[in-house]
Amino acid sequence: MRTAPFRVRPDAADAGSLRGPFTGRVVDATTHAPIAGALVYAAWTLERGTGLSEPAGAREVVGSTDAGGNYKVSAIGGIPAGTRVTDFTLLIYKRGYVAYRSDRRFTDLGLRMDFAQTDNQVLLERWRNELSHARHLRFVGSGTAVSALTQWELADASAELEGKRGNGEDLRPGRGEGPYVVAAQLLTEADIKARTKYDGNFETGPLSDEPDTATYSSQHFKALGRPETWDVAIRVWRLEPGKAQERYDELLTQLPGIKETDDIASRSFLATENDIRGIGFLDAPRGVVVLLTCGSNQCSSPDDAAAIAKVIYERVKQLLPATLGSGK
Repeated sequence: MRTAPFRVRPDAADAGSLRGPFTGRVVDATTHAPIAGALVYAAWTLERGTGLSEPAGAREVVGSTDAGGNYKVSAIGGIPAGTRVTDFTLLIYKRGYVAYRSDRRFTDLGLRMDFAQTDNQVLLERWRNELSHARHLRFVGSGTAVSALTQWELADASAELEGKRGNGEDLRPGRGEGPYVVAAQLLTEADIKARTKYDGNFETGPLSDEPDTATYSSQHFKALGRPETWDVAIRVWRLEPGKAQERYDELLTQLPGIKETDDIASRSFLATENDIRGIGFLDAPRGVVVLLTCGSNQCSSPDDAAAIAKVIYERVKQLLPATLGSGK
């Protein structure tokens, strides 16, 4: 079902441009809103020798887009003497969208002629139920990181190959009331550092426990070179008001060390487990549930976690209209 990605040698690219660096921005083709947490997979093909050349292996880099939808792939380094880069391929993948490849278009598999090494603009088209998952998986290709994120498509792809269709579940972002909001829009590195005074760097991207859907989104701020107690994560559910209440009540029963505080949004709580602090809140008028987790080295007190959660709540109110009453 999967095939290796197409490898092309762009006519206009020299060896230097194939080496990188590569920069760009990924946005929703319909709304032009930035797409955060999308997989950025870069791969180089190498060869050596003159005249009769031979393959010399491949290199790959895996990353993700930041809160503004931006990506940066550093230039490939450490290439042995006599070895050269022959091909480069960039893949952008986000659940709910048609994948982007620097060398081919999904619609007709024709050569892509608009890829730019720097300031590249990637317009991701929203997934439509009439599209083929089997064809999409062949287009995306293989690779460990890619395979992990495309697992959800396998069942529908298998059904298609058997002449059937999936259950029709709509995973397209933005199908609910109002604008589509992702976790990365609600919290940034700057927000965290402004409160905690952390002077290190974060690696950001979606959490691996559950993929983003039209109703759920996550963002993980992983402190580079530090233990988990320096990490921050945010999970966001946007649901019908009744379902949002149910999700919030489930969190109350699932998380350890719960203490209800009700000082953020409609309802809120503080949870603690070992060196991890959690703040959860329900915004009933908007059908939004948020769970923030923060390591004790990053959030040295519950007040730090609560302050960050309040920043998130203010951003929720800015980005989403209230659907019940006037809200807070």
